[in-house]
Amino acid sequence: MQQDDLNRLLHQAQAGNEYAMDALLAYALPLIERYLRGRIRSVPDREDVAQEILLRVARALPHTTLTAPFEHWVMRIASNCVRTYYQRAAARHELSLDDLPQRESELQREDSFTSLIERIAQEQCADLMKDIIRRVCSDTERRVLWLCAQGESSEAVAQMLDMNANTVRSHLMRARAKVLAYLVQHQPHLLGGRERIAAAVQRAQQEASPAEQLTEAEVQALVAVPAPNQAILRKACLKIARFLTME
Repeated sequence: MQQDDLNRLLHQAQAGNEYAMDALLAYALPLIERYLRGRIRSVPDREDVAQEILLRVARALPHTTLTAPFEHWVMRIASNCVRTYYQRAAARHELSLDDLPQRESELQREDSFTSLIERIAQEQCADLMKDIIRRVCSDTERRVLWLCAQGESSEAVAQMLDMNANTVRSHLMRARAKVLAYLVQHQPHLLGGRERIAAAVQRAQQEASPAEQLTEAEVQALVAVPAPNQAILRKACLKIARFLTME
């Protein structure tokens, strides 16, 4: 579904249009089913939880102002419903080893990019970051970025968005590079200022492996160049990302 169509349906559903709500639930159901497939082994239970998720979505949407993509919001509801499912099963003493998911839940990965975004959000720049992400990333890159930033693995996001896991990782890498390049070029103070960027370059040159050290062109793209080559700048940003994290 195109983003414009999705936005239109969201607006109509929040205004009380039942047909729009039904269309959104039909769009969300395959995402929910893929999410539940590796988490709940019992097919009847999986179907029950899916219906519970849809019900929660339908009840909450008219009263919710979305600050993240619709798919991300639905997946957070799904995650809460799965957690409730296992809490109920454990309380009834009915949870057996066969009921457990086929793989353990993925722990949230604290990579350098996520740490930077979290620090910026903690400094009350969340709205600005959301605007930057919307400005520089494609719809698909934005959805992948939001989901991965919430701790979902590439494999889980691939299931949710019906993609290959390698494609998800490619979208994620491009989104990270675009956001960091925009920050370096237009909002360096959100990264700690030009001094911190320069320090990150120096650390990268000293501590990174030879293959990950910056070229002269990449160094030049990171400093005060009015209109750097964006491809070179983005590549350079990925190389220094882990050195930009605040101590």
